[in-house]
Amino acid sequence: MKKKLAWSLAGLTLVACDAEKTPIAGPRVAVVNYESSVKVDAETQDRVASLTMSEMGHVWPQIGGRADHAMPNLSLNKSLAHQWAVSIGSESGEGRCLSTPIVADDVLYVLNNEGKVTALNASTGQILWNTEISPEGHEDYIIGGGLAYENGKIFVTSPHAEVLALDAQNGKILWRFSTPSPVRAAPTLADGRLYVLTISNQLEVIDAEKGVRLWNHAGITEHAGLLGTASPAVSNGVVVVTYSSGEIFALKAENGHQLWTETLSTTRRPDSLSSLSHIKALPVIDKNIVIIIGHNQKMAAYDLRKGERLWERHIGGTRTPAVVGDYVFMINSHNELICITREHGQVVWVRKLDSDREYPYKVIWNGPIAAGNKLYLVSMWGDLIAVDPSNGKTLATHNIDASLSLPPIVAHETLYLLTDKGEIKAFR
Repeated sequence: MKKKLAWSLAGLTLVACDAEKTPIAGPRVAVVNYESSVKVDAETQDRVASLTMSEMGHVWPQIGGRADHAMPNLSLNKSLAHQWAVSIGSESGEGRCLSTPIVADDVLYVLNNEGKVTALNASTGQILWNTEISPEGHEDYIIGGGLAYENGKIFVTSPHAEVLALDAQNGKILWRFSTPSPVRAAPTLADGRLYVLTISNQLEVIDAEKGVRLWNHAGITEHAGLLGTASPAVSNGVVVVTYSSGEIFALKAENGHQLWTETLSTTRRPDSLSSLSHIKALPVIDKNIVIIIGHNQKMAAYDLRKGERLWERHIGGTRTPAVVGDYVFMINSHNELICITREHGQVVWVRKLDSDREYPYKVIWNGPIAAGNKLYLVSMWGDLIAVDPSNGKTLATHNIDASLSLPPIVAHETLYLLTDKGEIKAFR
């Protein structure tokens, strides 16, 4: 209370000192231009984007859906009806849930902002069990962390600098592993190995069965960055890890041997925020092509084996793209939905999304994911929209009446949303 009063008095003092100054005449011009410079490429003006044929998705066992983060066009009905809603958030309503749910064996698992893992029947929403993962004496809200499933176990990363394994049947804690620093990203799980990235840019690779370290890797330590880190991507025995420093490493999944390294940096730095090289969007590996999007207005595609840069664009963002078939669908840092060709990085179409008039630089949308031959996005205003992948036009809008910071997930032809306050909503 004393701090608030002090700041209030300081504000009054500043106003009094400046009262006699003459305001500068003329229009105000923004120091940073938040209008997009992304234009459709001439070579693709007549091109019509499309999705691959839809596939039935029975599970969504980890962040990004799979270890390579390249989910297909999942089966989903044309029209969605609300099925059930269950609250797993804090009773006080404080804090935000920032961990994406997962689905396996018709059970939905969620990590809330109080450090509690809850298992629910994915068809009905009935709560099956819940487990507290925070160490004794830690009762504060957690920011980040995440879940993954494999072989009857739930793996949990925690901002309390821990990785845990739970029995998926009853939530019993099987083992704990201490990390060098807090973990805000969900784990990536492939071939019995857990890939865990800490906020200090250290990658820990853990035996999923025994809970022991197999090998580790480290990037340059950054003292400034965005909230959150990107879970590594794994495909064909190669793990791609991106650090908040802008570094990209391709390592052998078996032993951590370095295959190649790159840096997603740029000399275009209009302001201090844009200069951050933080890579927050998940790397995506599709058909041996690695798609990386940086916060600092740069994205690129690399050959998975050789590290050769295939193309790059001055387009930045913090949202994970949907790479489906021949196209990359992404939300950039200007609240725009963009369709880009996967092979050459050419822009097919650009659709301007609604933004906050007071804070136009704030990205309020998340997604997209591809399902039912549409793209689905959510906004912090509580909107769930379905978009035509051929041109970016809105096909349907659902108002959820709750702030949404996490993208949807789809399993068993059901779309699940986790609101910021911890309510799970199912649409089928």
